[in-house]
Amino acid sequence: MILNDLISTIGFYVHLEPIILRIIVALLIIVLGFILSQVFAKYIIKLLIKITSRTKSNIDDVLINALGKPAKVLIIGLSFWAAIRIFIIPVMLQGFLSRVLRTFIIAVVFWFIYRAADGIVDMLSNYINKKDQKITPVLNGVFRKSLKFIIIVLEVFMIIKEWGYDISGLIAGLGIGGLAFSLAAKDAASNLLGSITIMTDKTYSIGDYIQTGSVEGIVEEIGFRSTKVRTFENSLISVPNSIMSNEPVTNWSKRGKRRVIFNLDIPLDIPADKINSVIARIKDMLINRDDVNQDFFVVSLNGFGEATLQILIYYFTKTTDYVDYLNVTSEVNLKILEFFEEAGIPIIPPRSMVIQNAQLPGVE
Repeated sequence: MILNDLISTIGFYVHLEPIILRIIVALLIIVLGFILSQVFAKYIIKLLIKITSRTKSNIDDVLINALGKPAKVLIIGLSFWAAIRIFIIPVMLQGFLSRVLRTFIIAVVFWFIYRAADGIVDMLSNYINKKDQKITPVLNGVFRKSLKFIIIVLEVFMIIKEWGYDISGLIAGLGIGGLAFSLAAKDAASNLLGSITIMTDKTYSIGDYIQTGSVEGIVEEIGFRSTKVRTFENSLISVPNSIMSNEPVTNWSKRGKRRVIFNLDIPLDIPADKINSVIARIKDMLINRDDVNQDFFVVSLNGFGEATLQILIYYFTKTTDYVDYLNVTSEVNLKILEFFEEAGIPIIPPRSMVIQNAQLPGVE
């Protein structure tokens, strides 16, 4: 009432219609809101950041950094609300606009919480990274998404409640849809618990080579719902975490070393001194390789075949990465071939290969 009388009085003296004067005042309030938001963002926030940077705790820095944009939008939104209040609003619209304002405030507050959650997860990740670097990507993938999902769900529920809807009644009223929602919520909870189990038990981490009853490959992502595995055929398979946490998982990346074992067949008539010389050269080569585990390896005359001598080569690579493992074995195999060629000792192919390559009688 006082505002209306004031506008009428000013309009009388400046010879303007009240509606035009109200529009001018509303525009001035909006402009003032934009100016205040810029002042808050450039000066107040920077001042608060300087103050919090002097404290030992990092949580206040996270909260101030998260506050900037939501506070700026809140000031602008409130200026629009104040500008609307300049006009005479019908009683039937006042309740609606009040709900719009409260919904706007709820959205801004949860936006601030959402941004703060990001900063808090980053802070926890940096702390955990000092102790266990492998668990940090899992925390970023699982905990961050789970926390954001919970914040969004709470925000939606509060907005629905603000508009006068009963959440439990709404779900119950959906009938079959409510049942589907309950089942989906159950699956989501199972997958979330599965992801927490994977993270706490450290079953596997991003980059690990794993094998289960349903999938084999390299772990690319661990989310709060599923684990994504890149197979060696380059396809991407997504497996629910509830399944991954309940079935046996072989983590080949945690072996620490990878075994190589094979036999080479050579002719029976090769002199013993030549065989000993080649065996000694292979042993020296394995000893001098940094990528071969030195705790245990065997190179020896293993036995006698039907028409051959068998030399056993048994060692472990230090790497568990599949590509690096192939590179090491390739280099070792080429050196072994070189030793046999220099000694003039032929390597006899497996009998099945000889039969396949042999020319059958009567075939030209």
